[in-house]
Amino acid sequence: MVDGSRTTAGAACPYTVVGSAMLLIADAAGPLETAIEQAGGRLMRRVPWAAVEDTLPQLAGWPVLVVEASGIDDDRLDAVLPILGHYADAAAMPVVVAITADQIDLVTGYLPGANIHWLCAPTMAERVATLIAAAAPPIPVLHDPLPERVQEHDRDPFGHERSVLPGEPLNRLNVRVAEIARLVSDLSRDVHLAASDVADRRPGYGAEPASPALTSQVRAQEVRRLIALRQKRGLFFGQFGGEALFEDPAWDMLLDLYAAELEGTRVSVSSLCIAAGVAPTTALRWITKMTEMALFIRHPDPVDRRRAFMALSPRASEAMRGYMVAVRKM
Repeated sequence: MVDGSRTTAGAACPYTVVGSAMLLIADAAGPLETAIEQAGGRLMRRVPWAAVEDTLPQLAGWPVLVVEASGIDDDRLDAVLPILGHYADAAAMPVVVAITADQIDLVTGYLPGANIHWLCAPTMAERVATLIAAAAPPIPVLHDPLPERVQEHDRDPFGHERSVLPGEPLNRLNVRVAEIARLVSDLSRDVHLAASDVADRRPGYGAEPASPALTSQVRAQEVRRLIALRQKRGLFFGQFGGEALFEDPAWDMLLDLYAAELEGTRVSVSSLCIAAGVAPTTALRWITKMTEMALFIRHPDPVDRRRAFMALSPRASEAMRGYMVAVRKM
């Protein structure tokens, strides 16, 4: 590979495969610049932090924005991060951000969103893997192949032929799948009713809300004890180098946020990363994923705009209450 590109001979004529263009925000050459080369990226330009405000308005269409925030003072981050966030959102570009552990709350408060790929005290392998993931093309969305003016014919439930508009087959398929799912659910409920005359409770987020009496029985001490029991395992199995056997950041964060909710306390992003019990980069990746899944909600700090707090969504909180009550009965 030379200058981020390579030439391949095709059957008819040669063509050039060029790596993804990347714009690096950094005051000096460093590990991220090396990682861009190793990831097969094409470094178009390195912009010093002091020049970001003047440079970004002149640029457009950068596929990947790479930001080295480690070592940058808070005042500079306060001034520049809102600008970076604005351009990243406007261009819907993926952003790779390298930070230190003490910058988590400040930087994540300015750069929320699914397009952010976090690196906290990363290894070179983590840098390279993250850059490759950020530059990967989006997963294609399935579209109806029918052209706009082409119609197919179908029959309605009564056997009458009818025209089908473009785009309708996939929508109709989704509707039918949902109808089948409802039918299966109804049949299962009917069988259960015939056997016991007692309606079953739907699992997951479809569960009926817990009654106030049951809800009041869930105490923060119960959840904290469960967290402590989970952490005890590492004390006994750590001698075998087996701490990673018990890594479950999603569940550990759910427990921590639920305990905080019952205690009436707020949880910062950095605190939640510690509760996850994994490397900060991994924890930040899980926080992003679980926020997209509507399990977590991000609340900006009304006093300090540089900080955000994480909380369970109402549905996730309901699911945690249901779980704690169910476990107690086992």
